Amino acid sequence: MGALEKFFKKFLIALVSAFHSAKRISASNLPLSHFKRILVVKQHDQLGDLLVTTPALRALRKRFPHSHISIVVREYTAPMIWENPHVDSIIVFYEKLNLWTLNKLRSFWEQLRGDGGFDCAIVMNSVSRSLSSDIIAVLSKASYIIGPNHIPLEPGSPEKIYNVLTPRTRKIQHESEHYLDIVRSLGATSDGLTYDLILTDDEESEAEKVLYNIGIQSDAVKIGVHFGALNKEKRFPLDKLAKVIEWIKANYTCEVLLIIGPHEVQLREELLSHIRNVEVRSVPLLPIRISSAVIKKLHLLLCNDTATMHIASALCVPTVSFHSISDPTQWKPPHERHLGLRADDKKITSITVEMVTSAVETQMRKLGFHKKEE
Repeated sequence: MGALEKFFKKFLIALVSAFHSAKRISASNLPLSHFKRILVVKQHDQLGDLLVTTPALRALRKRFPHSHISIVVREYTAPMIWENPHVDSIIVFYEKLNLWTLNKLRSFWEQLRGDGGFDCAIVMNSVSRSLSSDIIAVLSKASYIIGPNHIPLEPGSPEKIYNVLTPRTRKIQHESEHYLDIVRSLGATSDGLTYDLILTDDEESEAEKVLYNIGIQSDAVKIGVHFGALNKEKRFPLDKLAKVIEWIKANYTCEVLLIIGPHEVQLREELLSHIRNVEVRSVPLLPIRISSAVIKKLHLLLCNDTATMHIASALCVPTVSFHSISDPTQWKPPHERHLGLRADDKKITSITVEMVTSAVETQMRKLGFHKKEE
């Protein structure tokens, strides 16, 4: 963070603090029966992080079945929460200034402040803290702002935004447990760590058309491969991935589908240039929910530690995922159908082809699919 950015952040903190008093209260003294309008703020993270919060949203709905629950999310993550039965309304926050219009700003303000604002705002921080999320919580006029106690706004200074600071059960645990710890302070209880992503019948029908158009039969065994990751340190080497794909095609009667995300066309072409003498299918670039519906049709997905991994988990699709800088015990979907690979030195380049093919064979056996010679 540069000097100017630090100055601007301190200025904003001072400005917010001047108009907002974070009078501390213990969670046990919260007037929970008066929480009729609840705001969840989760606008500062990525697609996968939003899906990881859905067990907490489900627990929150179970605790407050008759309350109105709204969530603030970024415009490109909002589709992940469409159709979610545990959320009553979605408030869209645009990440880039040039995306805001007067009408969008007016709508955002009315949703945030309408009907007298909110009784409480829950800021879903886990790894880092977002000042913009804190400001949104303050602007909501919430009587109580709730957030985790392990991420100070200013190290060494008293808390200036949250009335209620929630503790973590354990320092090292799955990320979904961190979010559940926040709502547990409100008396919510977990019914498990399954992620929620609800697709419509029309979206699933559209996915079937996509697969038909690229020559995939409905009864084919389908193994998906998503090769992209914005962070190169989290991207399994394409030449190794090509060898894995060749091994899969040599050993199993199946279709291999390349799943593509935004800005990954060049990566796909590079991967294809490494693949020798086997046929693979490329799924076209699709809207995120249609792409998710295609993923739901897969029997197995190979992927990096990205949102695609969490989408597959939410749709009960087994995965083999590649991990490096993020600990799979915290970020790999917490279910037995998912295998996460990480080398001892935590470098993505140190994961071997043999590690991946062994994991694929394990997953295929669990699914009841055997190698050609067996």
